[in-house]
Amino acid sequence: MKTSAMLTAMAACAIGLGLMAGPAAADKLDDIIAAGKVRCGVMLDVPPVGMRDQNNNPIGFDVEFCMDVAKALGVEAEIVETPAPDRIPAILSGRVDIGVASATNSLERAKSVGFSIPYQIWDVGVAVAAGNADITTYEHLKGKRIGTVRGTTAEVAFLADLAKWGAGTSHVSYGSNAEQFLALSQGKVDAIVESTAIFGEYIKGQGAGKIKVCCSVTTAPADWTGLMVKRSDQGLLNWVNLFVWHQWKNGRTDELYQKWFGYPAPNMAYPGVHGY
Repeated sequence: MKTSAMLTAMAACAIGLGLMAGPAAADKLDDIIAAGKVRCGVMLDVPPVGMRDQNNNPIGFDVEFCMDVAKALGVEAEIVETPAPDRIPAILSGRVDIGVASATNSLERAKSVGFSIPYQIWDVGVAVAAGNADITTYEHLKGKRIGTVRGTTAEVAFLADLAKWGAGTSHVSYGSNAEQFLALSQGKVDAIVESTAIFGEYIKGQGAGKIKVCCSVTTAPADWTGLMVKRSDQGLLNWVNLFVWHQWKNGRTDELYQKWFGYPAPNMAYPGVHGY
């Protein structure tokens, strides 16, 4: 077969295959841009990531993260309230496009939805008086007097380490966060251990200028969270992953942490595994 004839035959074959395949399916990312709106599923009963202000408007870390998503896409943001049990069903049913809902990226959940790279971590931290410059790492608690709240995950994690540290470090177990914060403000303990989310709420209110989060409890379990999309929306998931990376790179994630949690964004590179 002559070259020209062969090329003609190949072109005809390609056209034929194209017709058989039908029009290319648009990705969810294209649908969102075409609609001019991205619908974010957000919990609005979990301060400081999601709540309502005095005028009933949604505010919080996740709300602003969604607003940033919309701005980067060049579309409007629609906040859809999704209580914790409704976060994944809202994705699967198509009521929301992206879940911005502090969802732990567990392997079990990932059987149902697609997770982005981590954008937020709920962990156990250490808080000290605002002027304290002696305690900057978890290891610095050795030899100090530490307060926890009875029966909490934070207390369980700390007591396990305390048993290994031996003598020299003392511990007080309080009945509530209010007692714990009061003890720190009165100098009855050198530091307190609790969820960083609880510290963040306190620092934005009564604890403003009084305490600061110095560091994380490195031995305690942490919840690494990701944005969620449908598993089949691979193009959208690719874009969301890059968006989360840019949020970190340009300092916006840290800015939101400072605003809503009251302390710098934690390192989201898991030791020895991966990083941004």
